[in-house]
Amino acid sequence: MFGLGFLAPLFVAAGIVGASIPIILHLLNRERARRLVFSTVRFIQMSHQTNVRRHKLKRLLLLLMRILMLALLGVAFARPFFAAAPIISQKVGGKRNAIIILDTSYSMQYEEAFQNAKEEGIKILDGLDSTDAACLVLSSDNARVVAPLGSDFSHLRTALNAAEVTYKPTDYLDALQTADEILESIPIGEKQIYLIGDMQKRGWENFIETDKLGPDVQIEFVNVGVENPQNLAITGISVPPVVLNEQQASHLVARVHNFGDDPVENLPVRLFIDGNVIHTVQLDIEPDDLADAVFKVDFRDEATHTGWIELPEDALVVDNKRYFTLQSLQSIKVHAIRNKSQTQNAYQKTETFFMKMAFAAGSDAVPIDFSESTTVPGAETLARADVLILADVAQLSSAEAGRVKNYVAAGGGLILTVGDNLDADAYEQHLGGETGLMPCNFVQAVGDALDRQQFRVLATIKYEHPIFAPFKEPNHGDFGKARFYRFFQAVPTTDATVIAAYDDGSPALFEKPYGDLGRVLCFTSTIDRDWNDLPIRAVYLPFLHESIKYLALKNVETIPNYRVGDTVELTAETEDMTTQESPVVAVFNPNNVETRLQIGEDNTITSVFYTDTMLPGIYSIHASGAKSRHFVVNVDATESDLASRDIEELASMLKGAADESGEDKPTAELIAQYQEDVENRQDIWIYLMLAVFALAVTEMFLANRI
Repeated sequence: MFGLGFLAPLFVAAGIVGASIPIILHLLNRERARRLVFSTVRFIQMSHQTNVRRHKLKRLLLLLMRILMLALLGVAFARPFFAAAPIISQKVGGKRNAIIILDTSYSMQYEEAFQNAKEEGIKILDGLDSTDAACLVLSSDNARVVAPLGSDFSHLRTALNAAEVTYKPTDYLDALQTADEILESIPIGEKQIYLIGDMQKRGWENFIETDKLGPDVQIEFVNVGVENPQNLAITGISVPPVVLNEQQASHLVARVHNFGDDPVENLPVRLFIDGNVIHTVQLDIEPDDLADAVFKVDFRDEATHTGWIELPEDALVVDNKRYFTLQSLQSIKVHAIRNKSQTQNAYQKTETFFMKMAFAAGSDAVPIDFSESTTVPGAETLARADVLILADVAQLSSAEAGRVKNYVAAGGGLILTVGDNLDADAYEQHLGGETGLMPCNFVQAVGDALDRQQFRVLATIKYEHPIFAPFKEPNHGDFGKARFYRFFQAVPTTDATVIAAYDDGSPALFEKPYGDLGRVLCFTSTIDRDWNDLPIRAVYLPFLHESIKYLALKNVETIPNYRVGDTVELTAETEDMTTQESPVVAVFNPNNVETRLQIGEDNTITSVFYTDTMLPGIYSIHASGAKSRHFVVNVDATESDLASRDIEELASMLKGAADESGEDKPTAELIAQYQEDVENRQDIWIYLMLAVFALAVTEMFLANRI
């Protein structure tokens, strides 16, 4: 519906005032009738009446023409136009700006949701005029603008048809903010967002009050989700970091969630390891509930294994698998280095004596393959060891120190203990410094090992540390009963941590990371009974075992739980590889597509980042001079819950930034742009000025004839 408007409405009032001027002048100059007396007036009276009527008609016509001229002149100067009456509507520009957001998260793989979503997008494009503009945004956990705002709808249709669903979770926030920013730069026209998706609740978790759309932006939800979706998913998996050849069985636990409204009975859950079915467990799960499938795992080899837990196929297949890696070991290999000149008697044993006794006594719990020597073995022998122990070794040569540092930097674990033989200056020279291997700087040895009346005890222990975590509960071991007669005072380096201390505050146990995966533990007293009585205490054996397990199994324990889209850091971990001039790593994704990455151009240990983790599954890493490795990528399990939000609730949540009266008030800039646009399309004032000119000529002609 159109109405009349004026760009300069004050001139209309001026025209009305101007039109009154001829009327006023006419009234002021009106002739008054005079009475004349004639003898014979019949013929004169008839002639006079005719002239008067003609004269009045002409004067009245002139008056009307003058009034009309002034009125039209004022209206012309007011610059009239015809347009839609309500400027409040954002459609005033005659152009619609539409942002189409297409949900590509993996929940859209449920049945035909994604195909239906693309068809709805095509329908929206078909409903737009050729003068409208549209934009396509693909949304998962982040937004990607694949077609900018424009009128090339053929390009948009191609992009819509080519869109593919991803394995990422839902997060509508980034897409809506992107669309709102695009529309914010549009000064005039209707601003419309079409959100096509399943409106999953998970996609709205990050919204806060300030994330609302602009007051001039309209949003329409196109829900392609199904009512009461039924979905089974593996939402979690607990894998032992390593499977040892122990008497106590290791278990792998998979958590299965039933997100549907119907109970599930006898659901087969299968365990695959190295591509083979190992076990099958059947579960009964109530509606909207979960259950755990427990598998016993046992290996007789030493290798890194890959596997997955699998459910039968349903309407959403991608969350029916969850991948893992684990390491199997027949034993933990420990190599100890003791001092060369040592004597044995009934009381004094070698530094390694009590260690060997502890490892043998605890072989049923933690199988340990123990070996020892008086010198640091070669790199090949060290590479086979999981943990290296320097037990009161007097000093190391430069070559030996270099082999130890290379071993730890490549991921090995080192335990360093002190005693009467230790040369603190030699350790500082070969292994110390802020960038060295040592976690502390030795100051001096204090206490008297022969005076058993004076002693220190362990008073401060970080029970949150993995070594001491098993002793946290009451009756699980008391370190306070051990007596320490002599120890080395030491100061930690900047990157070291004190995890145990004596009652006088002096550190007892240091830890320091070295390289990318290596760790060093330094105990400031002896590992035997020379300076303390810890070896005869009940906590000695489990403490030693926990320390060995912590160092030996750290590589497996620290394997990240990568999710789709995460970045994986790849490092050169072996000595053979780091000596190459330009080591190259080849990564194969679950579809066996290869990506080659160059690690570095010198002999330093460097790393690169692998970012193509868009597929869930098992990835393999191959490099010259190194064993093949694996890592796994899983989907975000929170996406498996397909419950959706109510559309009316969402509309209210997003449009809260609009004017409280419910009306969209256009800005001054919008009104000015609107008036300029209308003026450019309307030329009524030209015709009005032509009419004024025609009336002026006619008025002049008639006025001269009176």
